[in-house]
Amino acid sequence: MIRLSDLRFPAARDWDEARAAFTWPPIGDYNISADCLDHEGDRAAVLTLAGDRLEPLSFAGLADLTARLARCLAEVHGVSFGDRVAVKLPQGADMAVAVLAVLKLGAVVVTVSDVLGDEAVLHRLTDSGARLLVCAGAERELGLAHRAGTAVLATEGGTPWLRGGLDRYEPLPDTAATGPDDAALLLYTSGTTGKSKGVLHGHRVLLGHHAIDLAWDRIRSGDVAYSPIDWAWAGGLMLGLLVPLAHGVTVLAHRSPRFDPQHAVRLFREAGVSIGMFPPTALRILRHSGALTAESMRDLRLRCLITGAEAVEPELAAWARDEIGLTVNNAFGQTEANALIGHAAALGPLDPRSLGRPYPGHEIAVLDADRVPVAPGVAGELAVRGDDPVCMLRYWNAPEATAAKVRDGWLLTGDSAHAEPDGTLVFHGRADDIIKSGGYRLGPAEIEAALRTDPAVAECAVVGIPEPERGHVVTAFVLPAAGTNRSDDLVRRLQRRVRDRVGAHAYPRRVEFVADLPRTATGKIDRRALRLAAEKGVRT
Repeated sequence: MIRLSDLRFPAARDWDEARAAFTWPPIGDYNISADCLDHEGDRAAVLTLAGDRLEPLSFAGLADLTARLARCLAEVHGVSFGDRVAVKLPQGADMAVAVLAVLKLGAVVVTVSDVLGDEAVLHRLTDSGARLLVCAGAERELGLAHRAGTAVLATEGGTPWLRGGLDRYEPLPDTAATGPDDAALLLYTSGTTGKSKGVLHGHRVLLGHHAIDLAWDRIRSGDVAYSPIDWAWAGGLMLGLLVPLAHGVTVLAHRSPRFDPQHAVRLFREAGVSIGMFPPTALRILRHSGALTAESMRDLRLRCLITGAEAVEPELAAWARDEIGLTVNNAFGQTEANALIGHAAALGPLDPRSLGRPYPGHEIAVLDADRVPVAPGVAGELAVRGDDPVCMLRYWNAPEATAAKVRDGWLLTGDSAHAEPDGTLVFHGRADDIIKSGGYRLGPAEIEAALRTDPAVAECAVVGIPEPERGHVVTAFVLPAAGTNRSDDLVRRLQRRVRDRVGAHAYPRRVEFVADLPRTATGKIDRRALRLAAEKGVRT
């Protein structure tokens, strides 16, 4: 069986060489669980924070518990090939065991986040047709499963699988013979533009993350990876759990309701974290908190920072480079097709404000409305070839949505961008976030980047509000930095900053100071909520 680690880039010295050297090999039979567990037995696979102590689980222990739980799922709960099994567990070794056990059987993992409300959980259980919900057994979870008609396997609180809770089950030795296109993961979108859609991925999707080796500045023996991103979402599950395990990298598993920079740096030190994956907001918090400095870096192993979801402003990139001596590598993707484009310091510097370049093995294009590639410098919709291993198989129970998403052989991302002559891609925004004002098409990302250069701005989001004369009014929601005086003078200063850096056509005619910015379940700014609030005249 081919393995993810077979697709690394040890010799490539620059982007062109890496792209020229890579071709997809025949995949044949492939199972994610088998790839993640085929490593030296005594090496730590998962570190879970238990109180103030890090509890290690070796690859041998992970494989043993996975095989025992697979036996339990198959013989006690009747789980078989193709069945959907919902997993709603705290971020830790027990969730890793559950995910891998389901995949070992050839069943399909349906991830369910702890942050979801009742209706969102019910939607995932009923829409997926989940045979079983694996959860911690809270009363709320049991009640929701009953309403959905879904059976329950409860861990009875905490992590009993690490305390002998599976000892009575003999390990199941065999792993299902799955092919690359057999269903493996059913991941639901965050639902920012309507009801969440189920995105079905095959086992091949893990192989489609081959270029993370480059984003992580080439994986090294002894690496420890950590991300606070929720494993219930595509980025967290793939980059926070499955990709590192498949490379034999130790995973630090911990997630708290709010990101604490001081606690994060303490975990870096105690766990020996070498690879950190954070959303841009968390990196900004690390910067402004003073928790991660040149001084604190002296006793850390941290060598690589990776982010995603949006471009990195120059000031944040400069802080990482000059203060802590690291390059922030950006990786861009979405639930339907993750890790398509990005940065890789090992292959040479790219403008941090860009998305990066297409990773080797991914055919990316910028298309016009007729799905014809456009020239460099011309904005269009980002697309990837639909047969790419990283692309979804289809939307679950939504053939019309699938047909609209994959057209003429291209999976359409819904993101607007343009390509530079060297192939670097510059993000304009979600296609449905583009602001049409006074005859111009404006991407919010560039305006937000200009606003963030002002020290009075801790965070911001820009949206277009309908207005009869201009089409849309550019509106900026600004979370001020601590101690900032909210004033008309500050509004004028921010407007001038955008005029000077972007242009007079793009400045926000309306600036609203807010105490917080609404976010989706994945931590991204919820622009739809901002637009709705602004249109109703409601202050957020």
